[in-house]
Amino acid sequence: MAKKEKVVENVNYLFNKYTGKEKLEGQIDHLQSHIVELEIDNKTLRTKFEKSAANEKKAVAAKQDAEEALNAAGFRISTLEHEIEKNKENSFDHLSFSHVDMLSIRRMQDYVSTLSSLRSPEETLLTLYVCNGSSVSGIFGNDPVEKYIDPDTLHLLEKIDSQNGFVLFHDRDSLVNEVIIPPLPVETSKWLQGTAFNTEQLLGLLSKELSICILLAHAGESFVAYSLDSRHLDSYELIRSNVKSKHGKGGFSQRRFERLRDEEIVHHADKVRESLGELINNLEFDFDYLVIGGDQNLANLIIKDIDVDIPLLFSPVDIRVEKHASEDVLRQVFLSRRYKL
Repeated sequence: MAKKEKVVENVNYLFNKYTGKEKLEGQIDHLQSHIVELEIDNKTLRTKFEKSAANEKKAVAAKQDAEEALNAAGFRISTLEHEIEKNKENSFDHLSFSHVDMLSIRRMQDYVSTLSSLRSPEETLLTLYVCNGSSVSGIFGNDPVEKYIDPDTLHLLEKIDSQNGFVLFHDRDSLVNEVIIPPLPVETSKWLQGTAFNTEQLLGLLSKELSICILLAHAGESFVAYSLDSRHLDSYELIRSNVKSKHGKGGFSQRRFERLRDEEIVHHADKVRESLGELINNLEFDFDYLVIGGDQNLANLIIKDIDVDIPLLFSPVDIRVEKHASEDVLRQVFLSRRYKL
């Protein structure tokens, strides 16, 4: 029996040796082990992928939440900025000049002399000359104007309407903060800061002796005059015409009345234009300015056809000469305005 088993064992050995079965079985075992390893790796990678996909979903959701929060914050910021600007406008609307005064040339000269005497231990006194049409920020160039003038003062400067420009005297500590509108146009825009105010250009305007022609236009009563030294009138004429007062009723009668009144105003303008033209053309010298006051629309109607090359100077004076002495006209024409900020 043992001999028989031995023979079977030898036969199996020879069979395995010549058929390669043993080698194939070894390869199969190796491949099966590799398959197991791959399955383990696959399971690991799948787990990582599932975690990555979950994290990606969370990241997308977090990104959306962050974008919504950012948009909400941006909207809130815009709303707050609008409210801030609105509050600024409302606060600026409450700003006004604490004092407005009209000063004659003599009083203005005394005032400027007082300003000239002020001194500061540091360079805190700012003088700003602004021509008509110039912007305050433009005068400072690349320097930010807020470095020298506070926002409230800047806002008040924007309220000033002057064809002559203006002069600002401003102390950094607000001990002095005033604007002067001179009777003559500011010639050069500039700013200076030091231990004293620079009043040279303003004093020059106040001390000028000018030859001027004056037109004070009012419907039915206009005043034409001239002065060779801007201190005394050398000649004047009061021109009167019959111009009806304004109609108080409505309807057809009012329209007819207003048409007739307009015709009378045109007739009055023709009379004044003739007198003014004769005055200008008959004199053998050129006027420095044609000063215009009163009703600006009527004045423009009067001068539109006068062919003269004289600088125009519009004055806020609006007096009727019959109620004032003729010499008082010059004093009114050369008044300066003072605004205390």
